Amino acid sequence: MSGTGRRKRERLHELPVPEDVRKEIEAHLRAEEEELVRAGWDPESARAEALRRFGEVGAVQEDCERITRQTRRATRRTRGWQAIRQDVGYAVRRLARSPGFTALAVGTLALGIGANTAIFSLIDGVLLAPLPYAEPDGLVTLAEEHEGGRPGPIPWPNYQDWRARSRSLQQVALYGGGTTTVLGGTEPVRAEVAPVSEDFFPAFRATAQRGRTTLPDDHRPGAAPVAVVAHSFWRDQLAQDPDVLERSLQIYGRSLQIVGVLPEGFDFPRQAQIWVPMELLPQSDSRTAHNWSGVGRLAPGQTAADADREADALAAALAAELPADDYDAVGGVVTPLKETLTGATRTPLLVLLGASALILLIACVNLASTVLARGAARATELAVRSSLGASRARLVQQLATESMVLAAVGGGVGIGVAWVVLAAVLRYGTAFVPGLADVSLDGSVLGFTLLATVATGLLFGLFPALRLASDDLAAETRSGTRAGESPQRARTWRLLVGAEVALALLLLVGSGLLIRSFGALVSQETGVSSDGVAMAQLALDPVRYSSMPEVVAWYERLARELDDHPAIEAVGVANAYPVSGGMGNGTIQLDGDMSREAYGWYVTATAGYFAALDIPLLEGRMFDGRDHANAPHVALVSRSFAEEAWPGENPIGRQITGGGMDDHWEQPSFATVVGVVGDVRYRGLAQPAEPTFYFHLPQRPYRARTYSTVVARGVGGDASAAGQVLGTTLRALDPDLPPRIESLDTRIGDSVGQRRFVVVLLGAFAATALLLALIGLYGVVSYRVARRTREVGVRIALGAGTAAVRRLVIRDALGMVAGGLVVGVLLALALGSTLRSMLYGVASTDPLTFLLAVPVLMAGAFLATWIPARRATRVDPTSAMRAE
Repeated sequence: MSGTGRRKRERLHELPVPEDVRKEIEAHLRAEEEELVRAGWDPESARAEALRRFGEVGAVQEDCERITRQTRRATRRTRGWQAIRQDVGYAVRRLARSPGFTALAVGTLALGIGANTAIFSLIDGVLLAPLPYAEPDGLVTLAEEHEGGRPGPIPWPNYQDWRARSRSLQQVALYGGGTTTVLGGTEPVRAEVAPVSEDFFPAFRATAQRGRTTLPDDHRPGAAPVAVVAHSFWRDQLAQDPDVLERSLQIYGRSLQIVGVLPEGFDFPRQAQIWVPMELLPQSDSRTAHNWSGVGRLAPGQTAADADREADALAAALAAELPADDYDAVGGVVTPLKETLTGATRTPLLVLLGASALILLIACVNLASTVLARGAARATELAVRSSLGASRARLVQQLATESMVLAAVGGGVGIGVAWVVLAAVLRYGTAFVPGLADVSLDGSVLGFTLLATVATGLLFGLFPALRLASDDLAAETRSGTRAGESPQRARTWRLLVGAEVALALLLLVGSGLLIRSFGALVSQETGVSSDGVAMAQLALDPVRYSSMPEVVAWYERLARELDDHPAIEAVGVANAYPVSGGMGNGTIQLDGDMSREAYGWYVTATAGYFAALDIPLLEGRMFDGRDHANAPHVALVSRSFAEEAWPGENPIGRQITGGGMDDHWEQPSFATVVGVVGDVRYRGLAQPAEPTFYFHLPQRPYRARTYSTVVARGVGGDASAAGQVLGTTLRALDPDLPPRIESLDTRIGDSVGQRRFVVVLLGAFAATALLLALIGLYGVVSYRVARRTREVGVRIALGAGTAAVRRLVIRDALGMVAGGLVVGVLLALALGSTLRSMLYGVASTDPLTFLLAVPVLMAGAFLATWIPARRATRVDPTSAMRAE
């Protein structure tokens, strides 16, 4: 008799506690009364004396009822734990007798749980974790809105109006960022320096770990220049000098006193290492000079939506007050800082979380079908248990316990899998996903793993347990039939296998779409030839190179020395490079007429820049020796710029100004267009080539002093040799320059790093899903073949050939797959819109992707059924009949 049946029978004989206690007390009184009667008391007196000796019956009865209830509960708990220990022990012994199944099940669960744990750790650390600032929910980013809903940076005068008039914001601040040369540390370095306005640190409620942050007086005109450094800069570049507040740094050609070190973890703007008062830099009075990003803190009781409405109202008021040519904003954009920082990574990470959840679901369906198939072979055992009195609940408990034991082991191994996956993700994805460096398997993630493990055990274990325990096992045993041959069970298997196939196809299509999208992206023409090109980004010291002729002379000397080297084919300098994303842009005037305008992107470059990058000349001529610093200014324009500025006309000989993007904007100096060159993608591979105009660097070197890129093409396409020569030459010309040497191919590859990161992970998940689905199919088909041994033996005995038997098994298996394929295609079509924002050059319903995914899965399914099909053809009819 089973333990559960015995306990049920025992509980049937248990009286309710009050009645049980009442009867016990009555028995005690009766015994006392009988004892007194035998001693000579009359019955009535004996009853009274017995009650007197017993005491207050009501109080005693209450105490006894309480004790009885506690005893019964303790007994039931003990029996329950004993049953659980018994079930767990039995499950462990049974799983140990099937090491192949146990290893496969644990591995399947570990992959599913580990993938989900790793991706959840990314979600938790990047999207869910609060920002590492005081009262982070009050922080917002600010931008101006322009025609077409396009957000943009904020001009200095507009910021001053926003700061003075805003009531929904406690603080309004501007910030910028750029990599420049910094001297004063252990060695010259290129560091990210962030100019910030007066309210920047108060908005973040930031305090210094050492010293202080900037004070209002530090932002006043004529104040002594100061700097605040990041903890990482103090550690790496200042050797954690305890006297750091007595040191100074040379930035922008000025000596800045270090007044504070920020605590570790403060990282805004991202990767900033030094913060300086913005007022140290000259500010433009133009309301169309969009140079700065904005950040603010909401006033108490205000929301980002309130501040956004106020910003729109302020923009409307300024538009009414100012001349139309002086103000070009149509509104303001106020966004929670958390949303701004995570917006670009939210969709990719959620897609990865969905993919990992699908893997876990496939693993659960896989194991559910396998457990159900294995349960078919246990029909006799379960029938015997049932006939001995085991209830359905007891059978379900035993079967579910086996599943939970598997889930527990799989979850433990899954933590190890998650650690490996997360280590790989952190190694290759930190540069492309903000906040990824701080992700770890912390307590909240391990709590998620525990919940996922329990949920997984219930998902893959409860359904088979209920299904198996619901069968009339005794009837099946008496009739001599095999549970594995039950039509109802066969339909269940078909549904489970079809679900696996559908989910796997969904992941295959999703990863296929992203892979094709990535391929379309990286195959885009950049407009340059990057093979063999090395590059170095520079920032010259404004003190050492105080005049523009000195800047020009230095770059000309650099170009000569590199041109003379046998490893260098061509060399050039510009203030931008392909796919950099960082360029000046704006409205410029045409043909000497200040009322004729065009919009374009600004590059100042030497003649060698076009040769080094193989930018083609389409019309006219390139820059050459006649275009020296004192000659009339000349310009080149891209094809798209020429088509927009002078549609259907010859651009050669036309004129353009530099707008507000160089030192000729106070007194506009027009340059003559001498050539048209090919379009170049400067903002990224996913962005179209921008209309671009080029000035000759010797004539307009203003931007090249503070930021420039040297590009050198190696002879024979050898970027490594070109990079070594470039680095050696730069260090020889100026030891204080810390250039970062890399190949242009590397830089272009890094520009799509986040997309590649998502594609690789999703592709790995899709491959895992396909593998799990095929393992599940193989397991089900193998068990079905094993259960149909007699049928196959009869068919062979009646003359069926091996090919016919093989077709029978494969046809049956592919029938299960076909339904899953149909459902998977429908799901992929329905959910394709989720990926739409991540696709480039590929529709979410791309027919080729679907046409490739379906055959891949069908081919895998065929292979997964081939081995069981071959095994079926080897059945000996005589042995099969004798075994029955």
